[in-house]
Amino acid sequence: MHAPQYPLRAHSSLGGHTLPTPADTQCRVRRPSRTIHSECEIGVATSMREVEFRVLGPLELKVSGRPVPLRGMKHRIVLGSLLTSENRYTSIDRLVDAVWGTHPPDTASKQIRNAVSDLRTILAASGAVITPVADGYRLNIGGAHLDLLEFHERLTRGRAQLAADRPADAIAEFRAALSLWTGPMLSGLESDILAAQSTGVNETRLSVIEECVDLELAQGRHKALISELASWIAEYPLRERMVAQYVLALHRSGARARAFAVHEQTRLLLAEQLGLNPGPELAEVHRLMLREDSNTSAPAAGRSTPASPPTDLAAVPDRPRRGAEPTTPDSAPQPTFVPDSLPPDIAHFVGRITEIRTLLHEAARPGSGRVLAIDGMPGAGKTALAVHVAHRTADRYPDGRYFLDLHGHSATRDPLDHHAALRQLLLLSGLAKTSLTCRAEELAALWRARSAGLRVLLVLDNAADAEQIRPLLPVGDGCLTLVTSRRRLTMTTWSATRVLSLDTLSRADGYELFCRLLGKRHPRPEPAAVDGVLALCGDLPLAVSAAAARLHRRPSWPLSHLTGRLAQPQLRLSDLRTEQGDVAACFDASYRHLNTVHQRLLRILGAADGDSTDVVTAAALAGLSALVVERMLEDLVDEHLLLQPEPDHYRMHPLVKTYCAQLTERGHVSGAELRGALVPALPGAPGGPGSGPYPEPEPEPAASGTVDALPAPAPGRPAEALAA
Repeated sequence: MHAPQYPLRAHSSLGGHTLPTPADTQCRVRRPSRTIHSECEIGVATSMREVEFRVLGPLELKVSGRPVPLRGMKHRIVLGSLLTSENRYTSIDRLVDAVWGTHPPDTASKQIRNAVSDLRTILAASGAVITPVADGYRLNIGGAHLDLLEFHERLTRGRAQLAADRPADAIAEFRAALSLWTGPMLSGLESDILAAQSTGVNETRLSVIEECVDLELAQGRHKALISELASWIAEYPLRERMVAQYVLALHRSGARARAFAVHEQTRLLLAEQLGLNPGPELAEVHRLMLREDSNTSAPAAGRSTPASPPTDLAAVPDRPRRGAEPTTPDSAPQPTFVPDSLPPDIAHFVGRITEIRTLLHEAARPGSGRVLAIDGMPGAGKTALAVHVAHRTADRYPDGRYFLDLHGHSATRDPLDHHAALRQLLLLSGLAKTSLTCRAEELAALWRARSAGLRVLLVLDNAADAEQIRPLLPVGDGCLTLVTSRRRLTMTTWSATRVLSLDTLSRADGYELFCRLLGKRHPRPEPAAVDGVLALCGDLPLAVSAAAARLHRRPSWPLSHLTGRLAQPQLRLSDLRTEQGDVAACFDASYRHLNTVHQRLLRILGAADGDSTDVVTAAALAGLSALVVERMLEDLVDEHLLLQPEPDHYRMHPLVKTYCAQLTERGHVSGAELRGALVPALPGAPGGPGSGPYPEPEPEPAASGTVDALPAPAPGRPAEALAA
């Protein structure tokens, strides 16, 4: 395309730059070179200057690559409006709206005419002409270069190459078109009218990016696209097609954990900001990743594997699930891996009829994210009940059954942090260790992504608190999570949660448990004969089991002999130990997780007469205010180390009382403490030893246990946990 010819004019100034006018004989502008050539045949060298208008980013006018100032915002908005009208007429009213919006001054039209006059002077020598049309203006840029026009030309050529089945040439044209952009169209201009006018062109740019990326993904350029897509996703996190491309590029490049994490982050963002589920493309990429992860022939990390773009994934068959056997043309069907790490059910499980009925009823209720929590004192049988219920419901969860000990209260280990717990769950789900080296947040997203849409049963045993549980919950609508903890769990932020606090066994159930474990080496005793043992065990399932096992190993002992030994406080805890559980070790695990002020109060109560107390008595013994002591007593109730039969009254379980009394005998409580003579400073008092909500006495060594430590249970058979 050639620009019209002009008569000879003198050189004129453009923003401080001297532009050549067309020659006296002829002057042509050749658009393909984007330059203005002055072929002035007057015996001097040919002069060349390039004039550029740029709107794909901040508005710019350049001469020979050097920017030309365009005065103030008003002039820039008027020029931007005329340039983006693409040689069409623009009314003065529209220019007024573009500059001032809904509140123009009375002199707005006159100011627009003045601005146009100024622009004519600036642009005259460039070949761009502003002409009046009716009550407005039209801009003809002549032979100057406008990036918006080139953008559309490149797109037209790229799509022509695509229609001719030349994808490589199409990619080259698309990339050339995209390289013209330096930011959103006309960025920096304070005009709502121009912003709205630019929206369509900005959207075209993003669509071209996605179209080009689809072509490059089909050529296997996954790794090369990751950095670019990450930048776009940071700017447009809710653009699902682009996110799907990024997720696919990550996954095919070997960054599988990151791919699942990005998908999950987008899913949550869509739900929180728009109330939407992922659309077809993003959902299809997710299904593809799950299918490839379950297929041993999935591409290895670091290997560039050609793949269809996300828009073509609908033709791929669904991922085999729920026991289905995937078939391939060249091999026989292979069974699908289904995780199952539940420990065996308890063969001698008895009682808990009401609790089992409640848990089964809650588990069967519809709703997503079902969480059932069981708390209770050490040795109450929380894990045994959870495992028993898990086996009763296992057939409802064909996509996996998981058991994970969180070590919230353990005598030998610290509680699992989020990273370690998530890593164990993902290993149980079948992922390799090498793919689990990312941060805890990414592991959490990966776990949620792998459980989405599945029916999974998860048992989280021995939790320290609700915060330890939160990132471990599966997200599938058909999932169920059973949680056990020694700490009273409220979890009020989880609407789908039912909390069940486990009490000791009824006397009838305790008798049945004792007889089952006693076996045939002893004749089945009468209930009245066993009452003494059950009472000394405080009807605690772990203690009853340990007492029966003790008698089973001593066939020469009559039942009365065992009762007599348990009646002696110094022998009681040492006799209530087996290779599968230890009452004193369970209490040690809870005691060591208390802070020093709670430990001190518990020791004082253990050394005091009787197993019951109230706030006033406990405050006198501890030498603290009644308000402080009441809060501490309530904390111990929440830890299931104190019982509360009625308001303001507290009672120690007989075995907890025995345990705390032995701590006293071993020198953990001073005579001054017993007499209530030690009166620490109250919270907040100047110079007081405590910095928390309770007064802090001098640090004391934690109890090291009243019995020898047992060997840790073998992996997969959490004996200590089952006993708790």
